[in-house]
Amino acid sequence: MSLVLRFNLLRNNIWSSYPVRFLKQLAGFSYEKLLQPGNYEKRHFTTKLTETASWHKTDSASCIPAISPLWLRQTSEHDQPATILVFDIETTGFLHADHRIIEFALRDLSGGMNCTFETLINPERNVPRYAAEANNITTELVCRPDVPRFSDLLPILLAYVQSRQAPGKPVLWVAHNAKQFDVPFVIQEFERCSAQVPADWLFVDSLCLARKLKKSDGNIGLLNLKALGEHYGVSSEGPSHRAMPDVQALCDILPKITLGLKLTCDGLMSEARKFYDFRKVSRM
Repeated sequence: MSLVLRFNLLRNNIWSSYPVRFLKQLAGFSYEKLLQPGNYEKRHFTTKLTETASWHKTDSASCIPAISPLWLRQTSEHDQPATILVFDIETTGFLHADHRIIEFALRDLSGGMNCTFETLINPERNVPRYAAEANNITTELVCRPDVPRFSDLLPILLAYVQSRQAPGKPVLWVAHNAKQFDVPFVIQEFERCSAQVPADWLFVDSLCLARKLKKSDGNIGLLNLKALGEHYGVSSEGPSHRAMPDVQALCDILPKITLGLKLTCDGLMSEARKFYDFRKVSRM
């Protein structure tokens, strides 16, 4: 049975208790106990999917509408040139070799069943207090044997993206401040797994797009997601500085930005090619 098919079968049986299971802290655990190397068995990179239901979820119970195609109207009559995924991460701190991703979320703008994916990630290190205060993700929440390391997540993520990808078309990943933060962090995690980012994955930074729009729209002030949401009258559900609420906010803001720039889907693809060579990781 293929990896993608096994994943599709699994995601229809994901535990409904996920939000309760992972938004509760375990009482009585000290940082020292959680971070002892002996608490984690050595798990090799694997495509086995039978243990994933307890730590990630997709929206298998609902069908989410696609983002209106009007804001990405084609300049020609060919099909949409890429699968567009909006994503966000939470981390243990700023970009540095010592810091890790602790939450990952994405949404496929084409909508439909299973168009979102989110998971906590075990960073195998403590979460600093300043980071936990910003995103409410504590060491106790993620440094547990039943929360996946990035090496555990990677084959599942690759299978999920492949299941959403149009044959022969690239995947376009969009994040806010992707160039300086999200993309270097993702590449850093791939490198830790001795894995390469797929050659047909492209990235675009919506913050760069917002900066371009601000030059022609003097009414735009700050360019963070919260300020842009207020500017465009977009309400955000869920806490800020958590991966999925920020993804949903960007999904609502991105159409406003691209409309203001009169940017077609082809134009968005062009931005992805110009703004960042995603194979180059910032070294600190």
